[in-house]
Amino acid sequence: MERHGDLPLGTQWTAFELTPAELQQTGLMGPGLVVLFVEPDRGWYTYTDQPGEDAKPTRLQASMETKPLTVLYPPGVAKENPLHAGKQVFTYIGRTPLFVPLPVLPPSGDTPRLAAQLDLLLCSQDKCLPVRIKLESTLPAPLLRDADKQPWWPQLLAAAKIASTSTRKSTQLSETMGNPDTMPRTESSAWADLRPRYFQPELEVSGLVKAVLLGVLAGFILNFMPCVLPVISIKLSALLAGGGIEDAARRRSGFRRHNLFFAFGIMLYFLFLGGLLGVTGLAWGQIFQQANVVMLLITLVFILSLSLFGVFSLPVIDLKFGQHATHPRLQALFTGLLATLLATPCSGPLLGGVLGWTLMQPAWIISSVLAAIGVGMAFPYLLLSLYPDLARLFPKPGSWTGHVEKAVGLFLAGTCLYLLSILPTPRLMPTLVLLWFAAVAGWAWGVAGPGFDTLRNRSIKIAALLFFALGLWLALRPPETKAPLEPFATAALRERMGRQTVLVDFTADWCPSCKALEQTTLTPERLRAMKNRFDLALMKADLTQSNPDAERLLEALGSKSIPLLAVFPKNAPNEPLVLRDLFTPAQLEEALTSTARQ
Repeated sequence: MERHGDLPLGTQWTAFELTPAELQQTGLMGPGLVVLFVEPDRGWYTYTDQPGEDAKPTRLQASMETKPLTVLYPPGVAKENPLHAGKQVFTYIGRTPLFVPLPVLPPSGDTPRLAAQLDLLLCSQDKCLPVRIKLESTLPAPLLRDADKQPWWPQLLAAAKIASTSTRKSTQLSETMGNPDTMPRTESSAWADLRPRYFQPELEVSGLVKAVLLGVLAGFILNFMPCVLPVISIKLSALLAGGGIEDAARRRSGFRRHNLFFAFGIMLYFLFLGGLLGVTGLAWGQIFQQANVVMLLITLVFILSLSLFGVFSLPVIDLKFGQHATHPRLQALFTGLLATLLATPCSGPLLGGVLGWTLMQPAWIISSVLAAIGVGMAFPYLLLSLYPDLARLFPKPGSWTGHVEKAVGLFLAGTCLYLLSILPTPRLMPTLVLLWFAAVAGWAWGVAGPGFDTLRNRSIKIAALLFFALGLWLALRPPETKAPLEPFATAALRERMGRQTVLVDFTADWCPSCKALEQTTLTPERLRAMKNRFDLALMKADLTQSNPDAERLLEALGSKSIPLLAVFPKNAPNEPLVLRDLFTPAQLEEALTSTARQ
């Protein structure tokens, strides 16, 4: 099973040669069949190709040596629509096969390439993740046989029946309309007959000049949208810049410089974003689908929040008001970049129509329009830099600024909570660990005091940076491969008892000793090796929440505590061998070897 980064999803290819009898039974017009297994993690599901109202359908586009292939989708499981009580949607839960018939088989010895793009929506109880992944595989030779003996065979028959019914309906509709082309429409042309109408057609964009003009206006309006509220705290530093300077001339100069470089930071980010979207084809705000980018942004905002609470002072990027920055231009530039990055997922009036047209154009048009949006968003700060006398309208710092700094720190902490909510669930704990490392490193940095002028200062700050780097490494390293454990079920255990040796691991997320075992003894690599060596069936009895079946088995094994591992020998299934508490890899090896002799 291939994992795809941090996504709670695995995929696996397999291929079969179909016999004439199997072809006749399915009605497929081809001698081969490729099966793509799509397996969301436990607690996650995705939708079928015909999911119902307000649900994104699963789509697979497949080809062999650039020749497009048909895809058959099995029926799904009915589930209550979370957006409409009383209505149903159809979902795929657990390991689900998608079927790709092969029109011809490759010549003996050839191993043609299969390529596919999978689009789906992964959902859990509290969030959904849009997924688009590219898949590749080499068609094995020879292909597997006995497809009709596979557990998914009934699903293939159902999928073929659905496709056949759909084709007949499409053909009948085409004949009724007098269309000479009676073949069903392909995915790419399925909506070619749509002629959308827009409620405000005057705001729709069809040319570069209109896109640029509306882009400037949309960028300006973006400053005042409610979804930009977390960024207001950062923009406040641009308005209060220079407030601690008594000399009027210097205060005007600092005010002009800060707003000018703040505006330059905004425009620089939009230039970068325009180039990125033009080259990669990403959508507006899609950068926030990258878990590592969101993790780093959360950490940065958290560090800035800590600095505003006085834990430490940052070089260059500190946001404290009235602070005499060592590098005021760089500080203002960075502040503008950060404020714009945080505002990127936001949208507002005019922006939808502008981006709808722009992001389907060549890269140079995308860059031009994004730059215009940046100019619009930067306009208030450019205006302030042109009229530095406005600095006198802002109050001078006093005891009240300390309270404002704390309020801004709370704003930034709230931004961290929002960003945590959009992370995939598997990345939440690594991110929280990284924030803990950042907090300890920030505290040590603050203890060291300002500057690098003494050996003590340098040593503590270098140690703090190394400690933070360790946290980054731990948080950003690739996720571990999941152990090959299937969820425990009494019926599944009974079915396997006597047919093969079964290992049942009793564990829970709240059990530290269980987690220690998973990191030392029950590692995915070791379990895979033992599974192959001893022909094991591996099960996980998860007691994180109430699990009556697992609890009854635990009591039958003479225990009410975990960790516990039970080995049910193939030749003596009613005499399981129990390992309690912590045990070593050598002890596990000895237990499996002894049961294999029974």
